[in-house]
Amino acid sequence: MHILTQGGFSTLDEALKWLYSATNYEQKAQIRYNTRTFNLERTQRMLQMLGYPHTAYPTVHIAGTKGKGSTSAMTAAILHEAGGWKVGLYTSPHLMKMEERIAVDFAPIGDEALRACLSRVRSAVEAVTAIGPEWKPTFFELFTVAAFAHFAASKVDTAVIEVGLGGRLDATNAVRPVVTGITPISYDHTGVLGETLTAIATEKAGIIKEGVPVVTGVQEAEALSVIEETARKRGARVVRFGREYRLAEGAGGEFAVVTPEGRYEGLRLTLLGPRQRENAAMAVTLAEIASAKMGVILSEEAVRRALGGLVWPGRAEIWSEKPPIVIDAAHNAASARALVAALKEKFGDEKCVLVFAIAQHKDSQGVIEALADVASEFVVTTIDSPRSSTAEELAEAVSAKVDVPVSAVADRKEALALGRQLAGDGILVITGSFYLAGELREVLLRERDGAGDTA
Repeated sequence: MHILTQGGFSTLDEALKWLYSATNYEQKAQIRYNTRTFNLERTQRMLQMLGYPHTAYPTVHIAGTKGKGSTSAMTAAILHEAGGWKVGLYTSPHLMKMEERIAVDFAPIGDEALRACLSRVRSAVEAVTAIGPEWKPTFFELFTVAAFAHFAASKVDTAVIEVGLGGRLDATNAVRPVVTGITPISYDHTGVLGETLTAIATEKAGIIKEGVPVVTGVQEAEALSVIEETARKRGARVVRFGREYRLAEGAGGEFAVVTPEGRYEGLRLTLLGPRQRENAAMAVTLAEIASAKMGVILSEEAVRRALGGLVWPGRAEIWSEKPPIVIDAAHNAASARALVAALKEKFGDEKCVLVFAIAQHKDSQGVIEALADVASEFVVTTIDSPRSSTAEELAEAVSAKVDVPVSAVADRKEALALGRQLAGDGILVITGSFYLAGELREVLLRERDGAGDTA
């Protein structure tokens, strides 16, 4: 069923006001995770009303706990280079601006395109909500449908879609991909997805489709067992890190990726750390499978250009070299350990001043324990979210785990200013939350561009 657009928004502000009126679980302190709050059928009905825009192009669908955003970006970059294709990329959360989540060839959706997409989506919502009040879509469902509609309107050749939360019930799971990917699974959103790796992996493995190959990153045995069993039941081939494909470390920062179909050598990344090279190996494998489905053999030169030129802000990002400032949204223990490994690879045993904030529902203890390995001092602050831990609470948590000085500064710009003062010519690391990384990166960006908003 395909309905015509009606009742469009006259301005973007009007459209955004409507969008923000929807339930946004990203801003909720507590989430009930069930088929009523996360209702995939709502998304499917809206897409049906819009003429199935998500079927207009082949997709790569990526879930996981850590590295799924970076892996999605790398996969999109490689596909763009592989066939000169126009590539859609849907990721979440955003770092600085919501429009970043919906991008074509890494260019965020523009104001007019977003207004037009939300106008079309509203027409579908009106038809769906007429079924009953429980059919009112969430913020993420609305934005996901808008992304699919934008990619179809932009006539993308392919799209890479990152899962928002979990996988099984996520709005993005409406797609029928040519290949799926599951990055390393660890403990995050345990109050929602479950307290064990088996429970969490079961939700992530919910994206595996009948007969569609699935590429996995480095996995604990417990999580890999769930993925393999789900794939077996669905007749999906499993391509595993360290078995069917692998990473070969080289000298001077170069590395190679060996896949079922080839070997790609002389690769480099702008992103820091061994974990990003593992993400790159997975992205190459995903892109190789997707390219083959689209009738193109992936070339070594395309992979080399894509990975060497990719800039993915806020993920182990070297903001500046002198003085060294690193921005990374390490919001769970596994991501924090990956950040620590990246810092040690780049700076050796040199200690860092950390500007740090995290949401209440996150594993703050695990993150703090990991970061303690490189910390000379903490400046703890807040995030712009109802989920934020207070600076005082966080200071107590840090002091209980780490024997280094801790300063509590609720105002984030003041926290950045203090962190820079304490670091001097040494290393400053901004981490713990996408909200913090994005807000302080924007402060630094305005300062660099001479906009006068300095810390």
